[in-house]
Amino acid sequence: MYLEFFGLHRHPFRITPEDDFIYMSQQHSRAYVYMSSAIWSSEGFVVISGEIGSGKTTLLKKTIRNLDSNLKLLNISYTNLESRDLFSLILRKAGIKVEDESKVAMLFQITDYLEKMATAGTPVVLTIDEAQNLTRENLEDIRMLTGMESMGGPSMRVILLGQPELKQAVLDIPQLAQRVKLFFHLEGLTLAETTEYIDYRLLVSGHGGGNKLFDSGTVREIHKLSKGIPRLVNKLCDGMMMCAYSEDRPFIDPHDLKSIRKDLLGDVLPEKAPKSTELTKQEHPGPGHAGYNMGDLTGATTALLRMAEALERIDNRLASIFPDEQSSRRENIGAPDNVKPLSPGRK
Repeated sequence: MYLEFFGLHRHPFRITPEDDFIYMSQQHSRAYVYMSSAIWSSEGFVVISGEIGSGKTTLLKKTIRNLDSNLKLLNISYTNLESRDLFSLILRKAGIKVEDESKVAMLFQITDYLEKMATAGTPVVLTIDEAQNLTRENLEDIRMLTGMESMGGPSMRVILLGQPELKQAVLDIPQLAQRVKLFFHLEGLTLAETTEYIDYRLLVSGHGGGNKLFDSGTVREIHKLSKGIPRLVNKLCDGMMMCAYSEDRPFIDPHDLKSIRKDLLGDVLPEKAPKSTELTKQEHPGPGHAGYNMGDLTGATTALLRMAEALERIDNRLASIFPDEQSSRRENIGAPDNVKPLSPGRK
């Protein structure tokens, strides 16, 4: 909605993985090199872990996009699997019809396939995203597949990506952990990296001259709230740009973070629990009491009014773009066109 308003030709802060938008921090570059080495090494087996939204899937997409054609990639992203489902998926990804759905029969089919590919000199690479959802039996099956040897070493190279618990799940199977060549964990971006990340995405989106929207103080607060997790940085930046657009502001107001953080991140500030279920006057004084904080009430009211005004402005913009649809919507809900929302000064 706000692309034209800010002079952009692409959405800068989408939360879906886009590998051409990836910001290669030092740790992302290392993870990319490790994944690439797993593909071209005869003993390639890498486990990449990281928090949700840290960029694992985006890195995998970039790796796949840059692959040479002289290999066979078996990429699996759905991992809520039962025991034999993994073998069935591997065969389907390899383009092989499952002849018998028994696990033993499928294992023989996979073995034959790997031997044929090894004879042809074509590496087979198995990549599994969201691998933290794999069962112990699934992981044991992967250990068995990586243990199959050809003349040039293991018949299958493996890249597992998942949330932090994946590493421990692999370590809990010593025979599997010993086959892993590299473990790597993606942390959140540093403050300096978060600044560069926002600059980079705005630049790629067409915002001339890089970042002239988010000042250093705002970026610092974004980093604090997001802990440097790219997906959360995207959510906060997008929300702030939406606020600016709804209010016809060509600049970002850092105060918007306070009003949108709960809506975007879902966090709720902890409240002090009452001493008993029976509330007393001292614990919850009324407006006339000296301890009653009128500033809190005023601030909440102001925030609600500001949100209402922003929604009204967005509705008016949509009405100007789609007049017929907005008119039809008014008729459907029975609201007369001449009824206007109350202004902040009216009750």
